[in-house]
Amino acid sequence: MKLYLYILLFLIGAVASIRAQGHAGNRGGRGGFSLANLSASNKEIPDSLLQADSTKLNSKRITGYRLTPILGERYIAPMDTNRLNFGNSILVESNSLAVGYLANVGSPAQTKIFSERQEERDFIFADAYDYYITTPTNAYFYDTKIPYTQVSYTTGGASQSKMDRLKGVLTLNFGKKINIGGEMDYIYSRGYYDSNGNKLLSYRLFGSYITDRYELNAYLSNFNFVNYENGGLTNDMYITRPDELAENQRNVDSKSFPVRFSDTWNRVRGKQYFLTHRYNLGFTKELEETDEEGNPKEVFVPVSSIIHTISYEDNRRRFTSQSNGIDTCYTNIYGIDASLNDQTSTWNLKNTFALALREGFQDWVKFGLTAYVTFEKRRFRLAAQIPGLDYGPNGNINTLPSSLNFPTSEVYDEFTTYIGGELSKRRGSLLTYNVRGELGLAGSDAGELRITGDLQTKFSLFKKDATIKAEGYIKNITPAFYQRHHHGRYHWWNLDLKNVQRIYAGAKIDLESTRTRLSGGVESIQNYVFFNSEGLPEQSGGNIQVISARIKQDLMYRAFGWENEVAYQLSSDKSKLPLPDFSAYSNIYLAFKLAKVLTVQIGANVYYHTAYYAPYYEPATQQFQLQAEENKVKVGNYPLINAYANFHLKQARFFIMAYNLGSKFVSPNYFSLAHYPLDPMVLKMGISVTFNN
Repeated sequence: MKLYLYILLFLIGAVASIRAQGHAGNRGGRGGFSLANLSASNKEIPDSLLQADSTKLNSKRITGYRLTPILGERYIAPMDTNRLNFGNSILVESNSLAVGYLANVGSPAQTKIFSERQEERDFIFADAYDYYITTPTNAYFYDTKIPYTQVSYTTGGASQSKMDRLKGVLTLNFGKKINIGGEMDYIYSRGYYDSNGNKLLSYRLFGSYITDRYELNAYLSNFNFVNYENGGLTNDMYITRPDELAENQRNVDSKSFPVRFSDTWNRVRGKQYFLTHRYNLGFTKELEETDEEGNPKEVFVPVSSIIHTISYEDNRRRFTSQSNGIDTCYTNIYGIDASLNDQTSTWNLKNTFALALREGFQDWVKFGLTAYVTFEKRRFRLAAQIPGLDYGPNGNINTLPSSLNFPTSEVYDEFTTYIGGELSKRRGSLLTYNVRGELGLAGSDAGELRITGDLQTKFSLFKKDATIKAEGYIKNITPAFYQRHHHGRYHWWNLDLKNVQRIYAGAKIDLESTRTRLSGGVESIQNYVFFNSEGLPEQSGGNIQVISARIKQDLMYRAFGWENEVAYQLSSDKSKLPLPDFSAYSNIYLAFKLAKVLTVQIGANVYYHTAYYAPYYEPATQQFQLQAEENKVKVGNYPLINAYANFHLKQARFFIMAYNLGSKFVSPNYFSLAHYPLDPMVLKMGISVTFNN
């Protein structure tokens, strides 16, 4: 039946293409429409012919774009070229209104705004690095008229706690059709606390080939992340109440604060190969304008597309330690090795085939329609379970003789077939929408369902754009593999978890005339999976609701600027899903020019959220779990204040910042997660240079 659907969709597109060519002629396209030849003139291509991957005409020398999930539609995405707030953009806090992490850039992190959290990967150990991992939906591709290079370097702290980050991208076009490039991100941060350093390296090589008929985007990426783990402070009083400590414990360096363990680290590695390409069927259409020779200009209009997307991922995780006392930090020990050496690996291969009927190839075609099928194969390798031994919650089997003959690992295979479709209208301003549905038809995820959609209208208010958008989804999701299975020295589980049902409805209002953004929504979650205080996955039998509301208001008058954002969220079960009630951000500054060439921004910003029982980061599972009742503490009610000066001179941006000024004059309670403090006051600086001429 699905085969008939694809054939019917393809035939409709082909017939429409032939019919359109019969009316428009069959001349060779000299000025075909693609991202490679976007013009600065809005008159050259009528709005009715603009495609979803190029909703705006761009006259700059370089255009950056990203791809939509699964189908790989291109859309123009803003690049990092802001003259203001450059210093703030390098902070981990800039990724969310409220975020919990382990003080260092590059350390595991989780947003405290529930609506910003993504679905868990099967390889959940990578979830804590969402801000540093490239995926097909956040990867940039480029179209350049000249070679483009951007390099940035940031640093902070003294020699024993120095935090360095070097990022760079280089891309260039070979003619109008081909673009290639590469990017690199290297983080080396020693940290302000014992055994708190990070070393992260990631790189990506990418390319594209864009013509009227054929479009291709591809990349290969690799990352190797090493995080030294300390398990957090054993005594928070070193920060909150140092005056109550013994005299020999006061005024000690932060590197001397006692931590849970040392000489322990997690290494997470991954690589990905991604390619999406399509062949477009269509016709050329003559425009009213003529070229220099007096011939009518022409544009290629795609009618239907044949799409193929393939991706391969390989991920590995190792948790190891040279500390002799780390076993005393955990209740259960399931490994038979003499020391900690947890290892696991996984790979998955995904193929998607789609047929699309394109929007707008004729005036009466007001929407686009796509149908697709996806085949996914996954393999997971875990430590083997020894027959006859008890792997229950009170296991302790490390006394077994090493002469036992048993398999070292076991393999789990999963295979799933999905079918899906998308109905969209992306052109025009009065009404646009997008609805996508996907169903697990057979295999390990049979019955899994995702339906997402949004509806948007745009109108003029005080001569500027105003947008109202409604959005929502219905999901029936299979829990991630490593939520169902994990074999480690300190945690071992094989669980039969039910599917998680999630329903969300929300709306957004964007008023450009008043610089106001409003949003709100409500989400209902059935069978929510969380990590309890023992570090084990647990499934809530009831229903949890999360209500959220958010407002962003910017004020600007001449050189004065004031940016503000406040979010409210309410969890119906804070014992299983703890969230801060209020989170806020405020940034006040003066921005002006010196000698007409140097832009200067001087100001201060503050991050704040109300106190709540924040999660604890557990190194053994790399998950954010509930706190243990006997050592429960609240995190929050502390203003993270940063003072800065940003500068922009031609193609260079640079800054200097005093981070966490509040630690000097506000009650010291600067914890980001339970028992994980932020860095004390530190001076940070950085520079970013763009070469595009």
